[in-house]
Amino acid sequence: MTANVLRTVVQAAVDVTGAAAGWVLTVAGDRAEVGAAAGAGAEALVGTRVDVGTGSAGFVLSSGQPLAVAPRPDDPLAAEGLPAALGRRATSILSVPCSDDDGVLGALELVDKAGGVPFSFDDVELATLLAGIAAAALAEGGGSPPRVPEPGQLAGELARLAATDRTRYAAVAVAVAALIAGG
Repeated sequence: MTANVLRTVVQAAVDVTGAAAGWVLTVAGDRAEVGAAAGAGAEALVGTRVDVGTGSAGFVLSSGQPLAVAPRPDDPLAAEGLPAALGRRATSILSVPCSDDDGVLGALELVDKAGGVPFSFDDVELATLLAGIAAAALAEGGGSPPRVPEPGQLAGELARLAATDRTRYAAVAVAVAALIAGG
């Protein structure tokens, strides 16, 4: 079930942000493994392992802080990590931690926003919301109880999103509905 949830989360993140591709990395010691991926060729990354400190996702896994950048051509963030494994230099990168009370369990990373523009603050918020769902799935899969927001908290965030961006709300609502139907 965890793999299905992760696939749904990654696909929803790609759809709502306009990314070309995305993936969820799970942490296992000093390595991270792609547990799910979606978008332009990214499915080939599933099962790929990288050092926790490598690339933009490595920064997020190590620091627990989100990162949204439009890297310069000489920036190592664009030349390392999973985008490089796909044989591409990312023009924009968004990576957010999948965290619970016990720490960082993984990272949700998205690359190459449509139109060649950088990811926005709204994209960071949406990815963070979806990374919370991924964190719950990762915690559940690891045997520890997931940290789940109260229904009122989740409803409030969804209502705020619906009021500010109907298109993105619709994409997130589809993912949430799929998760509810699958559970």
